[in-house]
Amino acid sequence: MRKHVRLLLACLLLAASACSGEREATPGADVGIKLDEPPQRIVSLIPSITETIVALGAADRLVARSDFDTDPALAHLPSVGQGLTPSLEGLTMLEPDLVIAWPDNASRSVIDRLAELGVTVYTPQIQTLADIERTTRELGDMLGLKWAAASLVAATDAELDAIERAVAGHERLTVFYVVWYEPPTTTGAGTYVDELIEIAGGRNIFEDAPGLWPTVSLEEVLNRQPDIVLLSYTEEIPVDAERLRAAPGWRDLQAVRDGRVLQIDANLYNRPGPRVTEAARQLARLLHPEAFQDGA
Repeated sequence: MRKHVRLLLACLLLAASACSGEREATPGADVGIKLDEPPQRIVSLIPSITETIVALGAADRLVARSDFDTDPALAHLPSVGQGLTPSLEGLTMLEPDLVIAWPDNASRSVIDRLAELGVTVYTPQIQTLADIERTTRELGDMLGLKWAAASLVAATDAELDAIERAVAGHERLTVFYVVWYEPPTTTGAGTYVDELIEIAGGRNIFEDAPGLWPTVSLEEVLNRQPDIVLLSYTEEIPVDAERLRAAPGWRDLQAVRDGRVLQIDANLYNRPGPRVTEAARQLARLLHPEAFQDGA
């Protein structure tokens, strides 16, 4: 169980990623991947990328899923296990023509072995909203779905702009985003979560912390006294507001005492993919319900 939690947290932290007249290009050429034709048998080990493939209308090309892909529409697919440590045997038996893997040292042996077997591997780096847009366009290029990718990017930009306009002029609340509570792990500047907090009308209290997903001291959290604590959770690692109210140090936070701990779904917020607009709108409604009284 403890190993499963560590792997899940690792995935959350890693997570936690066209116009007329364009030249015809070899699929994947813009990202240094050589594909003779758009791949038809794809395995994505990154849940946010899996969601992007589905959003692009290419779910029928997926031949497997990871344990962390929970979309009911993919339940019929075989699982290759954990995203960081998948079953190599299971992967190769599926004969994929494209595997999308975490660009992390924990995945290195799998990536190298797949490359030795002649399997094309794409390892996108996704930390910011700009990375999400770039990755969407790269996938559109590889899959021969440039127009679908361009449309998805445009819709995402328009929705985020609309949310930002809706909360403009409202007081910015300070936010402590809790990826994990023991030790306190949060988001720093330069991540899409930090950007979503800003778009939703908040301010990340650790925007000045070094690193993208820093571990911070509880003493420093107490010094900064956020207006709101955002507590991400999953069914596998349920950490709720009641646990914080009973935990030493945490119970001294005014936001915890006053019931200003908002629980959010880690599977939504910690996945840099097409559902960032859903996360941003939900967060904006949590921080500024007064801005959405007209039902917008």
